[in-house]
Amino acid sequence: MRIFELYLKRIVKRRLTLIFMVLLPVLFTFMVVTQYNDATKVTLALYAPDAAVDSYVSAMLEKQDVTLIHVKDADSAIKSSANLGIVFSQTADELYASPDGMKIESYAKETNFNSKSLEVKLNSVFSSLQTLAKNAPDAEAFKQNMKLMEDSPAPIKVEPSILGNPHAVVLTSTFNMIVFIMLFLTMTNTLLFLGDKVHSTTERVLLTAKNKLSYYLQTVSVFAAIGVVQFLLMIALMSGAFGIDLELSASHLLLLVLAYGLLNVIAAGIGLLLVSRTTKQSTGRLLVTVVSLPLAMLGGTLWPSSIMPEGMQRFARILPTRWITELNTELFSGFSGSSGAVTTHFISLLGCAAVIFLLLTRVKTQDI
Repeated sequence: MRIFELYLKRIVKRRLTLIFMVLLPVLFTFMVVTQYNDATKVTLALYAPDAAVDSYVSAMLEKQDVTLIHVKDADSAIKSSANLGIVFSQTADELYASPDGMKIESYAKETNFNSKSLEVKLNSVFSSLQTLAKNAPDAEAFKQNMKLMEDSPAPIKVEPSILGNPHAVVLTSTFNMIVFIMLFLTMTNTLLFLGDKVHSTTERVLLTAKNKLSYYLQTVSVFAAIGVVQFLLMIALMSGAFGIDLELSASHLLLLVLAYGLLNVIAAGIGLLLVSRTTKQSTGRLLVTVVSLPLAMLGGTLWPSSIMPEGMQRFARILPTRWITELNTELFSGFSGSSGAVTTHFISLLGCAAVIFLLLTRVKTQDI
């Protein structure tokens, strides 16, 4: 364990590296969660010049958790970036005079779950408005009834329902991003061994190890330990800072910890293989970039693999980054019956780590 302790102390003492190890998971978790919250927030741009109508519609929609944006004219409502823009130009008197002649102009920039659920909520609000207009004895009574309705519950409460884990999107996206962070950061950190190689420090360290396998097991264990700490930091942020229930059993959580530890083992192993091919920092950085970026992009850490050409998708199936992003999808989906796929992905990661260790033991001593 002497080699493990030596390299762990050396990495931790590098202040910039330590800062990035802590800062990047925090930063990217915050960004992904913020994007998710913005994407799921229902917003409506409303233009209703009549004060009574505007007050009624606003009150009823706010009860259904709709974020309202009041705009100054019809053009602003149509061009708004909200999920839906509506123009209700009729006055309360005109609506009372002709309830069935209600005219509403609406515009949605894209049709999605939010815009559709918003349309259902609007239909409930305007249907109740028509009913009030038809049943009121006169226009003043109609306006008075609208004020009374503002203090009553919404006639229809639309609650979105999502099968499986409702937080699957944000959790999968967040942990996929961490795959990219860990991969690139771990492979970059292995470049510190280039200095040892040039100054023959590695040769002296090797003398304390029983064999090359023992040396590499202790070396990559350093990065595995760092990866587990980063993973636990992510868990703390998800559960504590953002209040998101991971909905994972203890066994699945342990499986994720082991999987991300294996990811760091694989990334460190690949980095050490690259280090064995050069003695220059510039060449080492280039090799890390050339290898890590395709692994991240093809593995689905930056975007879903399903949007890539079919040939790339077939190639991605043999990449460890693809296995762990698929593992994220399976575990965070919230559905049962995926134990076979989870086991397959985990065994694939174990097999990849074993192959990398085999390749490392074949590296010539003078190239380590």
